[in-house]
Amino acid sequence: MSADSIKGLKKRRLKPSDIRNREFSKKLFGYDPDEVDAFLAEVANSYDQLIRELEQLQRKTPEYKAQTAVEKAKKEIEKLLEKKRAEKEELERQKREIEVEIEKLKLVQRKIFSKLKATIIDMTRIIEEIKPDAQGKKKEERSGAGVEGSAQKFEEQDREGGRGKTEGEGNGSP
Repeated sequence: MSADSIKGLKKRRLKPSDIRNREFSKKLFGYDPDEVDAFLAEVANSYDQLIRELEQLQRKTPEYKAQTAVEKAKKEIEKLLEKKRAEKEELERQKREIEVEIEKLKLVQRKIFSKLKATIIDMTRIIEEIKPDAQGKKKEERSGAGVEGSAQKFEEQDREGGRGKTEGEGNGSP
């Protein structure tokens, strides 16, 4: 059987059941219907056997083996692609989660930076307020006044006019 005749069989694709179930019109003095049916059954069985043998021979050909290997490889590639797609989707989901976390951290960083800036400004203001007092104390220490000098001034005020200006002014007593 040549390759062309095999292709022809595939195109027509007459099945054994088609042969078995074929009905013919009946004419007077025609063939014996039982003999025709028996022959058609025999032809159908032979045809069925030929188809099986042809399929077995095709399975042995390098082309069939190559085609089977290609189909198997395609299925494996499809499975691998599906797995990689799922991994990619998972990685993209994780990336989005990380990007959200980064944005949250940037927001926290900005808030901390703002609080730190405000704290530095407050500390600078406090230092500026303390500076004149500190410079005044240094001048008093240099002149020898210090704490002892303040005590002396208080004693001098006490001797001169009583207890000082603050006590006399508050309640009206001399």
